Amino acid sequence: MAGASLIDDYVADLDSRLAGHRRTKLDLLTEVRDSLEDAAECYRAGGVSDEDAQRKAVADFGRVGEIVQDYQSELAVAYGSRTLRAILFVLPALHLAWEGSRMIFLGPWEAVPGGPMPSWFLPFAQINDSMAWAVVIATTLALLFGRFMSRRAADSRLIARCVATVALVTATVALLGNLSIGVVTVIVKPMLFAVAPMCWAMSLFALLVLSRLTVMARKAVRFAA
Repeated sequence: MAGASLIDDYVADLDSRLAGHRRTKLDLLTEVRDSLEDAAECYRAGGVSDEDAQRKAVADFGRVGEIVQDYQSELAVAYGSRTLRAILFVLPALHLAWEGSRMIFLGPWEAVPGGPMPSWFLPFAQINDSMAWAVVIATTLALLFGRFMSRRAADSRLIARCVATVALVTATVALLGNLSIGVVTVIVKPMLFAVAPMCWAMSLFALLVLSRLTVMARKAVRFAA
């Protein structure tokens, strides 16, 4: 068709200005294209030429610069929520897996090979455990808040920033908590590395996963900016 590129150019322009999860972005652009095609078809049914029909459909939809922020906010909310859900489900699994490995290969902290840990270590480990569950609670509340505010037709840009900020803080706290307990354990009991290599392998895996979640959270902040 003579004017077939009008809608294509519009969608391509919008695509170039948006950032977010690839599949979510593709779904959004597909919806935009379908809406434009439907509007153009209505104009064509009224006797308007194809090129003019597409031009009118694009004009009715709004200039890309006018609508891009709303769509970017939508993508940012989706990506931030996706990151929070990942933290919510992955963090408890990692924590329980590590604790299980420790109990199997090391036993209680009070009875680890090479003598008891320093008196301050057990409270430190308990605080680290508590922080992990505090992160889970904060993540859950952020998801509920985002859902509640979205149903009240609140500013999606504000929701995106709140969700992204919570994601970044919780992912960073979880990463630093795991890193700190690992470093302190190595300093206090370096021989545990040889006694329980599976525990250290689990710790390394957890750090890699939490690093990935932190990167995702940083992207969520960037998308919501």
